[in-house]
Amino acid sequence: MADWLLWLIALGYLGLLFAVAFLGDRSPAYWRSGLREPAVYALSLAVYCTSWTFYGGVGRAASHGLDFTLIYVGPILVITLGFPMMRKITRVAREQNITSVADFIAARYGKSRVIAAAATLIALVGVLPYIALQLQAVSLSFGALATGLDGRGRAPVWTDTALHVALTMAVFAILFGVRHVQANERHQGMILAIAFESLVKLGAILAAGAFVTFGMFDGPGDLTARLLSMPALQARLEGFSVGPEWVSITVMSALAFLCLPRQFHVGVVESGRPADLRTARWLFPAYLGAINVFVPAFAVAGLLLLGPAADPDLFVLSLPMAAGDPLLSLAVFLGGLSAATGMVIVETVALSTMISNELVLPLLLRGGMAARGDGALGPTVLRIRRIAIFGILLLAYAYHAVIGGSLPLASIGLIAFCAVAQLGPALIAGLYWRRAHRHGAVAGMAGGFLVWVVVFLAPTLTGVNWVSSVPLFGVEGALWGIGDDVDTLTRGAFWSLVLNTALLVVVSRLAWAGERDREQAEAFVGPVVEARQKPQATHRAAAFDDLKTLVARFIGPDRAELAFGGAAAALRDRDLADHTEKLLSGAIGAASARIMVAATMRRHRTAIGRSQTLLRQASEAILFNRDLLSATLDNIGQGIGVFDRDLRLAGWNRRFVEILGLAEPQVGIGMPLQALTGPGGGLGLSVLLEEQRDPDRRRRPHSHERRGADGRVLELQTNPMPEGGFVLVCTDVTERVKTLDALRESERRIRIYTDNVPVLIAYVDREQRYRFTNRPYEQALGLERGETDGLSIRTALGEQRYGRLKPYIDAVLAGRHQVFEIEFAAAGAELARGTYIPHRDGQGRVIGFFTLYQDVTEQRRAEAVLRETAETLERRVAERTSELTALNEALAAAKAAAEAANLGKTRFLAAASHDLLQPFHAARLLTATLAERLGRKAEAPLVGHIDSSLATVEELLQALLEISKLDAGAVEPQLRAAAVDEILRMAVLPFEPIARRRGLRLKVVPSSATALTDPALVRRIVQNLVSNAVRYTREGTVLVGCRRRGDALAIQVWDTGPGIPPEQFSAIFEEFRRLGSGREDEPAGLGLGLAIVERIAARLGHRVTVRSRPGRGSVFEVVLPRAETPVAARPAEAPRRRSSGTDLAGRLVLCVDNDRAILTATRLLLEGWGCTVLTAADATAAREAVEAAGRVPDMLLL
Repeated sequence: MADWLLWLIALGYLGLLFAVAFLGDRSPAYWRSGLREPAVYALSLAVYCTSWTFYGGVGRAASHGLDFTLIYVGPILVITLGFPMMRKITRVAREQNITSVADFIAARYGKSRVIAAAATLIALVGVLPYIALQLQAVSLSFGALATGLDGRGRAPVWTDTALHVALTMAVFAILFGVRHVQANERHQGMILAIAFESLVKLGAILAAGAFVTFGMFDGPGDLTARLLSMPALQARLEGFSVGPEWVSITVMSALAFLCLPRQFHVGVVESGRPADLRTARWLFPAYLGAINVFVPAFAVAGLLLLGPAADPDLFVLSLPMAAGDPLLSLAVFLGGLSAATGMVIVETVALSTMISNELVLPLLLRGGMAARGDGALGPTVLRIRRIAIFGILLLAYAYHAVIGGSLPLASIGLIAFCAVAQLGPALIAGLYWRRAHRHGAVAGMAGGFLVWVVVFLAPTLTGVNWVSSVPLFGVEGALWGIGDDVDTLTRGAFWSLVLNTALLVVVSRLAWAGERDREQAEAFVGPVVEARQKPQATHRAAAFDDLKTLVARFIGPDRAELAFGGAAAALRDRDLADHTEKLLSGAIGAASARIMVAATMRRHRTAIGRSQTLLRQASEAILFNRDLLSATLDNIGQGIGVFDRDLRLAGWNRRFVEILGLAEPQVGIGMPLQALTGPGGGLGLSVLLEEQRDPDRRRRPHSHERRGADGRVLELQTNPMPEGGFVLVCTDVTERVKTLDALRESERRIRIYTDNVPVLIAYVDREQRYRFTNRPYEQALGLERGETDGLSIRTALGEQRYGRLKPYIDAVLAGRHQVFEIEFAAAGAELARGTYIPHRDGQGRVIGFFTLYQDVTEQRRAEAVLRETAETLERRVAERTSELTALNEALAAAKAAAEAANLGKTRFLAAASHDLLQPFHAARLLTATLAERLGRKAEAPLVGHIDSSLATVEELLQALLEISKLDAGAVEPQLRAAAVDEILRMAVLPFEPIARRRGLRLKVVPSSATALTDPALVRRIVQNLVSNAVRYTREGTVLVGCRRRGDALAIQVWDTGPGIPPEQFSAIFEEFRRLGSGREDEPAGLGLGLAIVERIAARLGHRVTVRSRPGRGSVFEVVLPRAETPVAARPAEAPRRRSSGTDLAGRLVLCVDNDRAILTATRLLLEGWGCTVLTAADATAAREAVEAAGRVPDMLLL
């Protein structure tokens, strides 16, 4: 078909659309009557079905199977299950005069210009690919009809069909939708044309579908049979499964249905009666089902007849062309053109409104455009929108030119859906969450949109899919474990929406909401109610003419006159500003309207004076903001309620409801006072009703106290207002009343106490008058209770007594404490001690004084007796002192004798330690020699028994001597810093062979600690504890170590022996006390080890404790102080190989000892081992023996 003919047909069709729109504008009442309006509204929602639906849906079905239906599941869910939300959106938009989705979101978040601009930019950038999709679809279909399916190619820009289509659509969009400034006015003609286009595209695709199904094939059965005969095609078309892609496309389509500018415009801005939405609830899903009923047939037929190489996006057009039916092909072309033009017209009109209202106008208004002259601004707004339409379509064409048809139609549409879906979280949260804040909305939209730009926009423009290797987006990684086959679209949608929602929630919870935020949140989140009547002013608002002129510049003088007539003429400045802002919102958006009204009000206030300007800088800051007052009222402890002249509630704070015990739902503006005094009303409010009904009483402030059944006491204070009504202040004075009652009770008790003490007590003020007297004081003066209150002290005491007391009274009033004795005859008393104590105020001034008179008659008599007694005692003390002196001298002599005896005992023990043990040493050496010489003879065991008995006696003597030394105080500790590790190693070393022989594990835990102690004595303690542990442990481990306990150290010896019963803990430290459960093959101990441990620890000032459980082992612990200066432990010596007797043969050994028996026994033993032995009794003899031998000895024994 010739190009010119196609253009002529297309222009003729667009002219028909214009005629339909003109018909709708000429007869709006006709189309809004009966069932026509709901049907037109439901069909206009079908602008959702663009060329993506008409062409791209078939292409998606041919490549992905039945998942082409997913973009319709979301809208169907929104219009059916989400019907309450849709109804709420339309009602709020109508109440707020909303013009676009950006205006809706901005109005919810405090009419923020930043949010409006952000939403506009996101919608613009996101929808550009979608508009480019329409241009691509029309260009492809136009090229297919004009040059054939194989003759399509890329034309130069000036001959590019897509550019011509873009310019043509721009012209028609301007003619259709940009004729009035009021963007929120219903465009009946445009909506009727869109509904007509919906019928055209539905009829075209149904006709083509019927032709393909029943004309080219023998019905659905034939198509199905052919499909089943080709497994490859069958697998291709059945690749549908519920998964992440299904969820992501459904969610994106649902959010797009709410947030696409064209959908919001036709669904919300153009919404009329509530019945329209109810009809669309079933008619719109039916339309979606009908327009897609033949999509599978087109896909199957195209793959069967045209082959996989054909462009599946054009199957709808290609099949009639392949069948040689030009009229049906032309009808399909017009259907696709309807789908594209309907979307482009509404989308560009909506976007141009958003660009002018939310981007351009705020900048111009800030630049002072509104202040220049009184000319009409409406034409300027229209010019901005028309320029914006041309700009949008040229940008869309540029995007189309860049991608060059490289992406399928469905892919471009899904990318656009994902972008517009970023407005969804802010929109939905704004409807249901009061704490949603503008900062959170901006952060969420910015974060989500940034992900969309990085993942989708940048790769389509650059042709480089540089995010494909990123695990969160690329196909190489799994999305939280849901599979590796998730495509980039699903990943990008998921993460952008998750980041968007997370930032919205987190930032909103951190942000502080102002009064404007709370008002708008309540308007959107709370139930939508009809606007209540504004209070009328007694005179015309000062800014009336300025605001009326401002509105006229945008919507025209006639409409402004109508809008400012009637009740609007009586509105106050604040309410008139609200009215004006709503009028302008329909023309230039909420954000720009707010700027214009604030500027006008500010300019008007400047003319009044500088003081008024400071008080009313901006309408938002002064007229609408009550943040500080509201926060103050809600955070004070008193409940405040304001009632008007009709005794109706006009305002209250949170504490008002809490204190009066009212139920939140029953409290509201305009509630009569009588309703609050009935059943369930506030505590004690009935008295207020009686008070306010009396004309004389209602003009005076009143105060009442009311006590409730729960014990609470309320103070109700009423203060009348000049214009009628009153302010009620409710204070919970329960604690104050309790305090007063407690004070009264305290005073009563004080009276009881003071009236029953034998002291005269009174308080006198600075004027020397009594303010308090106790009963004894009153009785002393001969007065009754109460007669002294306010009585002059001079009158009460009489001139004579007052004269004696006046010096003291003057002194105490001067601030000096007074104590004196005076004759004060009363109740048998003769002498009294007076005490005057000054009483000072906060500035230190004396304001009175306390008086106390105490009877000291008996005290003075007792003192005389005591003086006589003292003199007698002094004489007796002198006598006893001489006796004690003589006794002390005798005691000193006895002490000297005892010290001398103790010194002798100490010397005796030192000598006994050597002299008693020397014979046993010699005897053991001789038995050892005898045992070696006998070898394995029959007498050898006998010698062993002798040696064992000698060892036992030697051990017993050593223990007894050690105890004797400790008891006698002969052991003096040498305290110094000692390395704990060295003490433990040296103490354990002798027991290692014994432990190995018995099959025990003897372990020492290394320690870097340093103790302040006598290392030799502590080593002796540890040796005794380890000896007991090794002796009583049958199997297992003996563990020795040190723990840090703050400034102390705890040396512990753990064993796995039989344990000690708790009742034996104190007994084991007694001399010769031994417990059973030792080893049967070993000699029993002496029962002195722990007694020695206890005595050494006591001598050192250390503490010894024991913990044990029978059958589980024991733990002995010695606690000793830590040393400030660390001492490095000497490195442990490597274990030496034990020499046998044969290793000593031929060695020269020098033995030095002053005991000849020891020398003889040692010589015999060593000579038996083959040694040459030299003996000497002292150093001189040793030197002579070495000189005689002629060589240096190999070993020296001392």
